[in-house]
Amino acid sequence: MTTMAKRVRQTKAASEKENLLAVPLLGAAKLVGVSERRLVNWAEIGLVEPSVVRRISQRNTVRLYGFLDLLSLMVVRELLKQRMSTPQIKRVVAHLRDSGYERPLTELKFATEGHEIFFQHPNGTWEGDRRHNQIVLHQVLDLQVLKAEIWRSVEEPRSRSVAGRIEQRRRVQGHKPVFAGTRIPVASVVSYLERGSTTEEILEAFPDLRAEDVRVARQEARLVSA
Repeated sequence: MTTMAKRVRQTKAASEKENLLAVPLLGAAKLVGVSERRLVNWAEIGLVEPSVVRRISQRNTVRLYGFLDLLSLMVVRELLKQRMSTPQIKRVVAHLRDSGYERPLTELKFATEGHEIFFQHPNGTWEGDRRHNQIVLHQVLDLQVLKAEIWRSVEEPRSRSVAGRIEQRRRVQGHKPVFAGTRIPVASVVSYLERGSTTEEILEAFPDLRAEDVRVARQEARLVSA
C-alpha cells in the first residue's frame, strides 16, 4: 500500500470514528470547563448547538454533542481565553454563517490579535471582525491540538482526582448522591454489593467507576446496614 493510500485510509477511519462520537451535556461541559447551564445558553443564542436534542419529558431534555460540536465548543473556549467576549464571537459566527459557512468554527482557522478575532478563508486570505490596516497574528488556534484534547477526554472521561468522591448536584438523579464526575447513583452500586457482587463485576457494569469508588460504596453500605 502506498503512503498516499495509507493516509487516505487513516483519514477515512478517523472520520468514521468522529461520526460515531456522541457526548452528553455533562461530558461536554466537563471537557470545555464551563457549566452545563452555560452550554445550554450558548445553544439558545445559536452559538453552538448540540447535534441531537430530544425532549423526553416535561423536565428532561437529552442533549448529545457530536465531534464537530465539541470542536466548536473548544474553539469558543479558546477565544474566550484570549479575552474575546461571547457577543463578539456570536457576531463573527453569525457573519460567517451568512457568508455560506455551515460550521464556521470548525471550517476556518481562527486567530486573535488584541481585541480582534481573525479568520482565514479557504483561499488563504484573512479577515477580521474590525477593520485593520495591518494584520499581525500571534494567537492562531491549532485545531489538531483541540482534537487531541477531545479524544483524551473521551478515552479517559473521569479525572483520577475525583475517584472515591461522592457529590450531589441539582437536576442530577433527583439530587441523590452520585459518584463525582458521573451520573451514577451511589445507591446503584450499594445494591450490587448487597447482592454479593465483586469489585471486578461492579467495574465491568460501570466502566466509568474506579476501585476507589467501589471502596467508598462499601463504606456507605456498612452505614446503611449498621
